[in-house]
This record gives sequence, C-alpha cells and structure tokens, in this order.
Amino acid sequence: MARSDAATLPTFSFRAEVGAVPAARRALDSVVRLDPVCLAEAHVMVSELMANAIDHGDLGGQGEILMLVDQDRARVRVTISHPAPARAETARMGMGLTVVDRLSRRWDLSCADGIFEVWFEVRAPGTTGSVVDFDDAEILDRAKSDDAFRDEAVRRFRSFARGLAWRFNGRGVADADLEQVALFGLLNAMNRFDPAKGPFKPFAAVTIQGELKRHLRDRGWSVRVPRSLQERALLVADTSQFLAQTLGRSPTNADIGQELGVSEDQVLEALAARAAYRSESIDASHDGAPGTLAESLREGETALRSDEWDELAEAIRSLPPRDREMLYLRFYRDMTQAEIAEVLGMSQMHVSRLLSRLTDRLRHIVD
Repeated sequence: MARSDAATLPTFSFRAEVGAVPAARRALDSVVRLDPVCLAEAHVMVSELMANAIDHGDLGGQGEILMLVDQDRARVRVTISHPAPARAETARMGMGLTVVDRLSRRWDLSCADGIFEVWFEVRAPGTTGSVVDFDDAEILDRAKSDDAFRDEAVRRFRSFARGLAWRFNGRGVADADLEQVALFGLLNAMNRFDPAKGPFKPFAAVTIQGELKRHLRDRGWSVRVPRSLQERALLVADTSQFLAQTLGRSPTNADIGQELGVSEDQVLEALAARAAYRSESIDASHDGAPGTLAESLREGETALRSDEWDELAEAIRSLPPRDREMLYLRFYRDMTQAEIAEVLGMSQMHVSRLLSRLTDRLRHIVD
C-alpha cells in the first residue's frame, strides 16, 4: 500500500491481490473517524468494491487499485478506481454494487479514459441520519429508489402541488379531489425528473397541470359530452375570460369565434355544453332567486289550456330575435343567466332585467 500526499485529498494505492482488502479498510480508518454504524457500512462497501476490482477487473495481480477519500461537513466519499478491463462490463458484476446500493447514502460508477471508477458516500461523523438534512437535489435523486426519501420529497413539494390545484377550483370538481390529482402528478414528475434537463419545479408544474386538465376534461362533467366538445367548451370559457380583460367588455360570440377560428354556431354549441359541466340540486336556490328550484317548478304545475298555448306562441313569435333567443337559451337549453350573458355579449345583470321583463309580459298575456 502506498499513500500519495501530492494532492489535498488522501489517496491510497494497492496491488490487485487479496491483501488489498483489509489494507483498504485500515487506510480508511487512518484518515476518517466515522460513527460506529457508518464505519461498519463503509468497511463492508470498501471490502466489496476492492474484491470486485480484484475478481472482475482482469488486473492479473499487477494492476494498481486507487482509493481516494474526500470528506466535508455532511458526508464522506470513497472512490475506488483502476484501469478498465478489456470488457468493462465484467467490472460491473458481482454482489459488490448491490451491497453499495443498499448501504450507501449515494453512489455511482463510470468508465472513461481507460479508468473504471466507483464511488459511494456515507454520513460524516456527528451528522444525523434524517432525510431532512439533505438538499432538494439529493432528495429527488434518492426518491426513485428509497421510500424514506420519496416521502420527504412529497412533504417538501406538497404545498407547491396544492398551489397548482387551487388554480383549478370552482370548475365542478371538489378541492380535495383536485389536490389528490395534483399529488399524483407530483409523483409522476418525481419518477420522470432528469436533473440534467433543468430544475425540478418548472418540470413538475407542467406535469401536475397536465394531470389536472385531464382530470377536469374526463371527470368534471355531470352529463356525458363528446371529448371534442368538452375541450372546445373549456377553451371557449378561457378565451371568453381573456377577451373580457383584453377588450374591456363582455366578448360576443363573433369575438370568441374569431379568436379561436371557429363559427359562431360552434361557440354557441360549446357554451350550451358548459351547462353539462355541473349539476344543480333541485332543492337549491336557482340563479339567486328566492325559494328553491323545486318550489319554482311546483308553482308552474297548472297546465296551460290549448288556447293559452296559442296565445303564448303568438306572443313569443312577435318578440325581437334577441328576446326569442334569450327565452330559448333560458327555458329550452336551461342555461344560467351568466351563461346567457356570455352567449349574447352582455352583463348578467342586464340579462336578469330583460328576462324578468319578458316573463312578466308573457305572464300578463296568458293571464
């Protein structure tokens, strides 16, 4: 065994023979003072890697095996390297790497420039074994193979996922369900994350929002609506909000259609489909009116006579086109005042006043 003091990091050299295994353990003891459990684990890993190099490195008892020890406040890293054999795959064999994977804090291997290298890390003396001591990058790295690190990663990024879920509330899906979908997206992001391609949060945000949008598209409808119409209805709703801010007024169907490149009929169809996005209780108040929807239906239980129907039909035919469309949307399509306002390009308050005036007029004709 030879020790090099040329570098700032302790480096030891061993011949590829059986005696190198205990010699490597003694060399490690000479430069670090580890906690008992970490020391035992480090001894096992050093022994396995030295034996792996001797047995599978094709060094023929002549090659040199180097051990470099690097230590900072949080961890001790031990690197074992030797000339790469003709077939580097053979150096990856044996139980050594399996043991290292189970016992180490982190580890990796590489084969480049004719050198085969394996390193592992253990906790520095005086540090705790709690996963909360690791930074985000290390937590995410270990989360794919260690349940304790996975739980800690979820704990750290749960509030981030919830924040994304809150952006989608009020769309007919319970907040608790949205949070569960967001956490599912977080787990998917953790499994697929590659730190070489960028930071975690932007990547996770795209994944989580994608899961939320798919859930809303597939589960947020109280009545079965074709997938294409679902997507168009949600797109029309988002575009309507965008144009209202941009134009400073409620957009018309023509405005929305022009922005999306679709016809006004397709916009109207999409707005009508939004009525299927949520269901209303018959025992709940309707459009802010006093009483419940059930009570309003009971009030209309008395059927009209045939001559009254004729009078009502004639009265409706005499109305302006906009008023007829409003009655059609409200009583045939069963759309809310807010949805009618979007279709006709006016405020909900104005729709409420017009509907009240229209129904009073028609009621007076029938009476």
